[in-house]
Amino acid sequence: MRLDHGRPVTLNSRAFGASLAVVAAALLGVVSVPSVAGASAAPRSPALVLSARAAPAAIPASGATVVVAADVAHAASCQLELLTPEPFPVVFSHNPKPCGSGPYSARVTIGPNSGTAPAEVAFALVARNSASAYPGRFYVRIAGLSPAAVLYASATPAAVPHSGATVSVTGRLAHATSCQLVLLSRQSFPVVYSRNPKACSGGSYSAHVTIGPNPTAVARTVAFEIVARNVASSFAGRFYVRMAATPPSEVKPASRTTVPSGAPPPPGVPPTTTVPVIASSVPVSQQESSNWSGWASVGGPYSAARGTFSVPSVVQGDASLSQVAQWVGLDGLSPGDTALIQAGVDEVPDPASTTGFDIQPWWEILPAQETDITSVNVNPGDKVTVTIWKVSSASWEINLTDDTNSESFTTPPEPYSGKGSTAEWVVEATTQCQQYCATTQLASYSPAITFSSLGMTGPAASSLDEITMVQGDQPVSTPSDLSGARFTVTYTGP
Repeated sequence: MRLDHGRPVTLNSRAFGASLAVVAAALLGVVSVPSVAGASAAPRSPALVLSARAAPAAIPASGATVVVAADVAHAASCQLELLTPEPFPVVFSHNPKPCGSGPYSARVTIGPNSGTAPAEVAFALVARNSASAYPGRFYVRIAGLSPAAVLYASATPAAVPHSGATVSVTGRLAHATSCQLVLLSRQSFPVVYSRNPKACSGGSYSAHVTIGPNPTAVARTVAFEIVARNVASSFAGRFYVRMAATPPSEVKPASRTTVPSGAPPPPGVPPTTTVPVIASSVPVSQQESSNWSGWASVGGPYSAARGTFSVPSVVQGDASLSQVAQWVGLDGLSPGDTALIQAGVDEVPDPASTTGFDIQPWWEILPAQETDITSVNVNPGDKVTVTIWKVSSASWEINLTDDTNSESFTTPPEPYSGKGSTAEWVVEATTQCQQYCATTQLASYSPAITFSSLGMTGPAASSLDEITMVQGDQPVSTPSDLSGARFTVTYTGP
């Protein structure tokens, strides 16, 4: 055989035989032909995460450090990734690090969780090589923060003499980081205590409160609450201290026969002759309401009611949700009776107003809706007097007078069949009705609203209701003690 332009080539018999064997095997499909210089390399095996987990897989709300352990194959690098953004810190190394086939480990610090809901934190361990990447997911569950709770709250002693005393307050708490003592009922006598929050993570609370002396001949109940808080929640636990009445011989009697000095009633409006006062024979009941704060006299039938109130100078709040009103009325607390006759002033939302609220006087006899009084202009800071009186067995009249500018309005005789069982002087978070009716959030107001020249025509009060408005478990409008025919109502909300 001659090749390469006639130059002789000698063949090794062993190499020649082996070549024939390879060719034959290739033709039969038994073995693959090995690559030769210049041919493409075989594809690389894909990177894999065979397993990935965190220990522990569940941690408390306070947070913890977990250890990530994984097995990988055919990887050149491994990188830990957080898949779920969380409101609490999740700290780990974001940088890729070399890894091959075998174990991988890392450390992750999670928490604390500041919410009450548990959360599941999702991670991925991404294994990569030059040809592929593979994510292996795993999860860590973090518990929610337990809500703060007041398990027990009390004062010792729970009843004190009329001369006053210092009581010890104790509370047992759970999951609280801070505690605060709050006085719920405003009193005419001093109540001295620390209003500052203090740490109470140990599960107990203690404080001292000095109360008294009671200047009235009526036993009073002083209401408190311990407010326990953590970053996720708050909880109020209430307790009470009973204050003894001062002996009647030590209390200067108050007059019941004349109306205190004030704006004289307009022509045709009768004077009222019975003034609600606290005396030894008039028990006081402390009430809570979601929409009323003020005082009410029980013990009619009354044929007239009268009162003067100040209009707040500043009203603030969400104009779409917040309202406040002041009024004088009859039968608002009559049990089982849907009758009510009243008149007063609303601070109503108005986005076009510079303050977001407009002042609107009105009168109302249920079940009819209120009627605006357009002939009287009421301005912030004015004093307004309302008198309601019975004309005949089936009709009543209502007068509203702005004492500051002397503008006045009187209804014609209006049909009304209420019994006049109660008389009320009230600051109200009014009710809005669209598709359904709901009490509005009380708008904040200042200064405190003063009610004065209170009077009724009829028997003396058999009892008096002191009404505090509570919304969202917080007293938001609180009346002072009734002194003669005068009291104030103060905004005490957030």
